[in-house]
Amino acid sequence: MQVYNLEFGPHELVAREGDPSTDLYYLKSGRLLICTVHGTEVKAIARIEAGVFIGELSFFDGKHRASHIVTLEKSTLVQIPKHELSNHLPFWFLEVGKGLTKKIRRLDEIINTSNLRKIGSEDQKPLTIEEQRKLYSVITHQHT
Repeated sequence: MQVYNLEFGPHELVAREGDPSTDLYYLKSGRLLICTVHGTEVKAIARIEAGVFIGELSFFDGKHRASHIVTLEKSTLVQIPKHELSNHLPFWFLEVGKGLTKKIRRLDEIINTSNLRKIGSEDQKPLTIEEQRKLYSVITHQHT
């Protein structure tokens, strides 16, 4: 199976909300911020540490990326193309993944529209104005 190591510096855009990519990624080293932009406000959804897969929702359902992903520090990701991995997985596994993904996307929609958040969650700690300015600049001006 062919995979690709991708190297990123700090504050680089890994994926843009709405991107059509369906590849799966594994964060080998570094830290990432998953976020959304509303107007000029950047809202942190999660901070991701090494050892985590990202992009699994788009991998399973083929929909566009639901949020922006920005590196917080130098990071290495392993890109696993969907066509490479899906050839090694049984049909039923892909169907279960699609079903779970549908439920997760629906719950995300409910959480985002009702402005719910985990109380005291470090993952969703609000960004400072300076952090928002930096991330907004990265998201709106960097081309992938």
